[in-house]
Amino acid sequence: MQARTITETDQVREYRRRRREEGPVFRDGEDTLAVLDPQVAQRVEALNYADLTMFDDVADVLRGRQSAPFDWHRLRQAWLGQMRHLNDADGLRAIAGRMDAILAAEAGREQDLLWLGERVAVEPLIPAIIDGLGPIDRRWVVSEVFSKVAWFLSDIEDGRVSSWHKPKMISLQVLAGLAVRRELKGRLSGRRPRRTDLADPVVDLIPSLGLGRAVDAVTSLLTAVTGSPGAAAACLLFELERNPGWCARMTAELGDIPLDAFCSAPTRLAPITGRFVKEVLRIWSTPPVVVRDVRTDLECGDVRLKKGQRYVLSAYLIHHGEQDWSDPEVFDPDRWLAEARRNGSCPRGSYVPFGWAPKSCIGANLGMAQLMLLAHLVCTRYALRVPDPARGSMAVASLVRPKDFHGAIVRRDAAAQGAGPA
Repeated sequence: MQARTITETDQVREYRRRRREEGPVFRDGEDTLAVLDPQVAQRVEALNYADLTMFDDVADVLRGRQSAPFDWHRLRQAWLGQMRHLNDADGLRAIAGRMDAILAAEAGREQDLLWLGERVAVEPLIPAIIDGLGPIDRRWVVSEVFSKVAWFLSDIEDGRVSSWHKPKMISLQVLAGLAVRRELKGRLSGRRPRRTDLADPVVDLIPSLGLGRAVDAVTSLLTAVTGSPGAAAACLLFELERNPGWCARMTAELGDIPLDAFCSAPTRLAPITGRFVKEVLRIWSTPPVVVRDVRTDLECGDVRLKKGQRYVLSAYLIHHGEQDWSDPEVFDPDRWLAEARRNGSCPRGSYVPFGWAPKSCIGANLGMAQLMLLAHLVCTRYALRVPDPARGSMAVASLVRPKDFHGAIVRRDAAAQGAGPA
């Protein structure tokens, strides 16, 4: 295993220091509370989002009237029901096929592997959110999603976006919203077919939800995939390159499992790979800092917050806390072995890569499965070639992701023959 260089923002470093010196819950200014204890964070999130009525439809706001109240939990339950189809064998095969097509098209091309991780994770998820778009509408949606990806990745890297990127991003957001609206209206009227994507259960809720809020709900899912999935995929590629021993173990495990069969039960069929993926999600949890607005007065033990104040959560810092983990800075997938877990190497309740209920990621199982699929593809059909591995480092900023991680993905048969890029 090669050593890693890690660059953290001043905020993350300061929170890390204060958690170590002052404890996991502390004030950060008059109106902000850092909640870096996993159990307290769970209770605060549950209280803050116990009543989650969705905002009024924009059209109603413009007309000066209130929308019918709608509980966000109803929408979440509808999405969770649809997730069963996306997570089954057929759903994962569809995603794996789209991922494989991207890797095949990129094979042999030298590039920023962070961006390859973003593409191979994010683009295959768009049809899982909203499928059936025409070519032009799909182009607007894909362009809007990746304009946000580029914006997120520009926080500590000058030159990644131009000065006109933000107005372009806003324009694309409008066009993508119109594309989503057309698709939802078409399904509602029966002019377009129903599908097994996450937009489909929203259609049934439009009579009470309203078309404007339905569009907002779907576009919020598109925004959600612009951050964590691609960053996690890039971190997986980074750790595969940094840990050749683990890559060899996973290659041996996965080589005997055809991809088609693997999609039926990834974590059950490949426990070694599952441990590796879980450790990637632990050590490189993203985003590193989440700020919540307090929706209602909260009282939870010693925690007291008023409506309008804020609190800060950080799965990243919890996963790196010496109070909770043994050797938290060490990348060790074997900490997830049953015996190690019984010995306290993975404290109960302190592993939260997908956040806390009721705001935890609805795509947690799909996210885990997709990383397993990426590991299978890279360990069986493709291989990483990184000419200067020492140059790469990890950046902990708005997202946690590799920096200066350049190379190519090559087909395994070409790599075995020592061939250069195609």
